Formats: sequence, structure tokens, C-alpha cells
Amino acid sequence: MSRARSVLRVCLLAAAVLCASGFRLPQSLSAGAAPANGDGGRGGGGRSRDAVLNERPIIGILSQPGPPAPEGSSYIAASYAKWIEAAGARVIPIFFDETQEELREKFGVINGLLLPGGGANLTPGHPFYDAASTLVNMAIKANDQGDYFPVHGTCLGLETLSIIVSGNYSLLSDMDAEDAPAPLLYTDVAEDSHFISSLPPSVVRNLQNTPIAMENHMHGVLPQAYEENPAFKRFFKVLSLSLDKKGLPYISTLEARQWPTFLNIPHSPEAVVMGQEVANFFVREARRNKHAPRDEMQEDGMLLYQYKPEFTGRHRSTGGEEEDFEQTYIFSGPAARLAANAAKAAGAAARAAKAAAAGAGAAPAAGGAAGMAAAR
Repeated sequence: MSRARSVLRVCLLAAAVLCASGFRLPQSLSAGAAPANGDGGRGGGGRSRDAVLNERPIIGILSQPGPPAPEGSSYIAASYAKWIEAAGARVIPIFFDETQEELREKFGVINGLLLPGGGANLTPGHPFYDAASTLVNMAIKANDQGDYFPVHGTCLGLETLSIIVSGNYSLLSDMDAEDAPAPLLYTDVAEDSHFISSLPPSVVRNLQNTPIAMENHMHGVLPQAYEENPAFKRFFKVLSLSLDKKGLPYISTLEARQWPTFLNIPHSPEAVVMGQEVANFFVREARRNKHAPRDEMQEDGMLLYQYKPEFTGRHRSTGGEEEDFEQTYIFSGPAARLAANAAKAAGAAARAAKAAAAGAGAAPAAGGAAGMAAAR
């Protein structure tokens, strides 16, 4: 693997990649100390390496099919968009059923990619996996070519990245970690990791000592699967472990070998602080990327701002069961999007024609007034 390839930023949030036996905890971290760094706990995401940063970064979030979206549609949980926006970035939805050309176009505009949690079929030939694979491989190629591009995977996103990198479509196994906040057990490489060293010491300690890392997984990677998969092991290093409800250890934080990665979010005050720091880290990394829309029209046509989130967290009539996400953005399928885009284009053309006609009609009057003034 080339060094350039290894700099792919894969920030893995709320992972479910099971730990291999033999990971040992360093003495400094097992004693509750925070990793040392040179700037009060904030590594700065390598900011000193770039004199000019992108102050208006855009993060692409991949949509996925299934509930709460109707058949033929897709969704993005609004919480992911809010999380990114709270760190100072904007969001572009990337639809899982877009064409290769559309994916390439959006990749050229975004400064980082978030693969969200949820549920999807993670095998080739299924549109969500194929779109994710295309985007991740674009990111790998970009980093190979010196185009600094971060990728962040949350839960399903981490599992998706793990399968893409390992090439093993049976990598995941069942586990019992649904709705199970857990502390992190740091490994011996955590202290020197780019991600952990970027966090304030208080956040690092809270992650280790309190269950503020929200784990919500039905599947993960068994210990021997990690150890036995050379490609997976070469690409990632393990920063922390957690235990599921039955005491089974699994990897809760991964980082690409040369650079950073991370984790998950309940809603205690400590968890909110931790979540904000993770978002800040990811967006700070994205500021180093120089992708940009070609013009304001392309940017406006892609941004999430044009969509309205829907309340999808109503309790069901039986059992009082809650939906996974309280608020989501629902997106139409390709045919409906094409029709909507055509209508928008027609409307824009009509407005432009009307403005041009109004301008042409005003010109003679202005000229006539000028002539009359000159005659006087």
C-alpha cells in the first residue's frame, strides 16, 4: 500500500468492528490519563501543514433506501446534517441511486464524505453498497494523487468501509450491542493517534471512564476476521475496544494507518461535548480539501437547504415503539428527481427570459429620455 493511499481519512463513528485478542492497553491510558499532545489536547487536524484552509467546507452524506422513506425513495437522518452543520460545514445529499456520472460530479464539489448509520444490503449489485464503494474508491484515488479527502463512517458506514477495504463480503457477524452506550478501552496505539490526540484531555478521559460512546450494532467483525484479513489490517489500526451486552469485545474506534478516525453519541452533557469535538475534528479535516462547485448555480442546486425535514419519530399505535430517527430528509427516486429538476430548469429559464424581456423593453425608454434631455 502506498503512503498516499494510507492517508485516506476514514473517521469511523460508532463502530462495530470486533477486537482481536492480543490488543493491549497502554499503561498511561489504562490508568486514566489522556494522550499527550502539544496544544492542550487539540491536535489541530494538521492545520499547520496548510497555510490556506477552506472556510466553507461541504460534506456529502450518502442517502439510503428503506424506512422511514417510502418505496422508491431514500432518506438521510436530519441528526447527521445538524451534526455536520454545527461544526461549521454545509451538507450536500448524495443519493444512493445516482449514476456514476452524478456521483463523480458531486465528489468534485464536496470536501468530505459521511457514510451514515442505518441498514442496507452490503454486497455488490445492491445500489447503496455500489454507490458507497464508488465514492470510497474515488476518495482513495484522490488521496493517492495528493488530494486530501476525509471519509467518516458511522455504524453502518463503518461496516460498509470495512467490507470495501477488506474485500470480504462475509466479514460481519452477529453481536448484541443495540442501544448499548459503552466506555472505550484504548489500545496501545491510541496515545499517538491523530484522532485521539486531537481531542481535549477531558473528552478523552470521559470516553474511557463513562458510557458516553453510543454503541448500537447488530453486526460487527469477529476478532479472527480482523486478524486474518491482511488488507483490512494493513489499512486500519485499532484505537479502542468496547464490550457488547454479553461481554464480547469489539473494535469501537479505527483509524487509517497513517492518519485519523472515530466513534458515537448519546445525549448527556459529556456526550454532547464529545459529539461536538468529533464533528469539529471531521470538519477541520475537510477544510484541507480544495474541491469546489464550478459556480453558485451548481452549489445552490445541490445543497441540502432546499429540502425540508419531516417528523418521523411518532410512536406507533401499538406498543409505543419509536422509530429509529425522529426527523429525516426524504428524497424522491431518480424519475421524480429528473422531473423536479426539469421543472426547476424550466422555471429558471422562464424567469431569465422575462427578466431579459423587461430589460429590453426598458432600454428604448431610457434612450428616449436621454435623447430628450440632450435636445433641451
